[in-house]
Amino acid sequence: MAAEEPVSDCMPPAEPLPIAAASLLDFADRWPAMVVKELRQGLRARGFVVPFLVLHALVLAAVALEYLLSRTAATASPLLRAAAGEPGLFWLAVYAVVAGVMPLRLMDSLRGESEGRNAELLLLGGLTRWQIVRGKWLVQALLSLLSLVSLLPYMLVRYFFGGVELVPNFFSFGSVTAAALGLSGCVLGASGYAGLGMRFFIIGVGGGLLMVTAFSTEMMIANARGVARFTDLALFAYLYAYAILFHSLYAIIGLQLGRAHLKLFLLPYEISPTRGMVTMLLTAPFMLLAGTIATCGWGAILVLVLLVYAVSVFDKSAERLEWVRRGPGA
Repeated sequence: MAAEEPVSDCMPPAEPLPIAAASLLDFADRWPAMVVKELRQGLRARGFVVPFLVLHALVLAAVALEYLLSRTAATASPLLRAAAGEPGLFWLAVYAVVAGVMPLRLMDSLRGESEGRNAELLLLGGLTRWQIVRGKWLVQALLSLLSLVSLLPYMLVRYFFGGVELVPNFFSFGSVTAAALGLSGCVLGASGYAGLGMRFFIIGVGGGLLMVTAFSTEMMIANARGVARFTDLALFAYLYAYAILFHSLYAIIGLQLGRAHLKLFLLPYEISPTRGMVTMLLTAPFMLLAGTIATCGWGAILVLVLLVYAVSVFDKSAERLEWVRRGPGA
């Protein structure tokens, strides 16, 4: 009888994955390089994972408290009923973590690039200053949106079991998103300073203004329940759009401040763009107040739009100017 052939312990080579499946294992080539670099680091960073877990723990506790109070609403104290209302503990926890703690992971973002001389290498590699700061900000925006989207099951539980309406939650979702993106821009701009004092000053001023705006927006959302008149709805839409644009203004100011920190040199006639952005951060509320008074309130949003545009086009590259390309005397 023929001897049996020995069975090899080696596993057969794995078949290569199809192209469609292999493309899901990594980011597509059309993604910006800066976004891919920061997203790979951010998803595994402790500055995102720990707040994400804390957020779900706090939100779960808030939803459980709301459910218990809905069963004992008649005997609960006024303080507990207010905590379970709107915005209540649920959105307070979301604001504290998503719009307060998570943006702080950008505290050392630009400083690490400048101290390690990575910024010079990125600029020499073809990336612009806008692409660097925008990539870091977009990654933080994606992480914030990921955290907020993960809360949708809790919002549905509050709707079906807690009697909380979806429309106010939708507006609160937009408000906390805008606040998170605005503070992320301010923190990113402040991260370019070497001293902690200047960083905390920029974050304190910008974050304080944004938190006051977010709190005012939540109070407006809570008081807009049951409003049916067209004039009241139009006023609510006007003020809500103004608040979102205000958050956008400070996000752009922070991005421009971070972009200014990456400027390698100044021409003899140029003023430091960081000073201009810090001045804008401090004086923007007074400009908006003056515009509101001058237009009796109704043109305030137009003044805000013009200010957002002015900040967006600030610090244009001198190479784009025709007289600079021709040179003096040309």
